[in-house]
Amino acid sequence: MERLVREFYRDAAVDELLGPVFDAAEVDWAAHIPRVTAFWNWQLLGGRRYDGRPLRAHERVNRLVPFTEAHYERWLELFCATLHAGWEGPVAATAERRARRMARSMRRVLAGEDDPQPTWPEEGVEPGAVDASADDDLDPPDAQAGPSGGVVMRVALGPSRRAGGGPGGR
Repeated sequence: MERLVREFYRDAAVDELLGPVFDAAEVDWAAHIPRVTAFWNWQLLGGRRYDGRPLRAHERVNRLVPFTEAHYERWLELFCATLHAGWEGPVAATAERRARRMARSMRRVLAGEDDPQPTWPEEGVEPGAVDASADDDLDPPDAQAGPSGGVVMRVALGPSRRAGGGPGGR
């Protein structure tokens, strides 16, 4: 998971549109990468619950550099490109669905709107209590709720054969 996070932020931090957002936020990368890795581990592999407020954490930077539709679209574009360049399978598909849902929720929350289908406890609903039909089958059939409410998959996120995967990655 850490490799996915590092590769995504390596590109996002220098992106023409997203880079200025990271500059304004004065991101502490040594702290940010492990935190985001823990979030995606919890979302995709279950286990230890993520301790944070993933949507609300962006309010400060949104005040500094207001997020536009272009920011959300570019974030998704880069995230999905990074994901598909190195991974495939059910967990990768879940990661893309979760990223799309996160972008929709963040738009609403940062615009001061109620999110009718919150994803995280601090947004009003425990993981697993969200109506999955509203997210195009949020979890594949072989997913199960983990003890912390995360998703436990039988298939781990692994390198894609298309992208020169294998033990060494791309």
